[in-house]
Amino acid sequence: MTFWNLVRFAHVLGVAMWLGGMLFLGLIAVPAARASGDRGASRALITNVAKRFGVIGGAAWVLILVTGNGLMSHRDLKFADLTSTDYGQKILAKLILLLLIGVAVVVHGMWQGPRVRRAEDAGDEAAARKWKKIGGMLDGFMLLATLVALWLATSLIA
Repeated sequence: MTFWNLVRFAHVLGVAMWLGGMLFLGLIAVPAARASGDRGASRALITNVAKRFGVIGGAAWVLILVTGNGLMSHRDLKFADLTSTDYGQKILAKLILLLLIGVAVVVHGMWQGPRVRRAEDAGDEAAARKWKKIGGMLDGFMLLATLVALWLATSLIA
């Protein structure tokens, strides 16, 4: 067991935390909360769970970024390699996806989510549906981008 095995393990653990948390939220927590029938309690539960995942997911995102950078340094990957080699291009694609996911998370949490709450509080069902649809598209993008990055990662293993 070397230090770099631990770094790689931490990288994979970060991905598992991120992807597992996303799947849990989307497939279990949110549908179960909405099925309760009590809109206020459902919204409060979803908000609390999402905030908690925001902390864990944010830590996982940073862990992925930091350990990925470390693994690139360990492999002596230079910036020029990110565009000139197949391996580097896959790493670059993963990095771009990770950064886009980060932007989507910020947009979701700080822009879209509060607009859903404001629309619901104002009783504007049409606006709430619109903002929820935008949230669903952001969620879908984050999941798809994560799965593509995971696919790219599996293609790096020779």
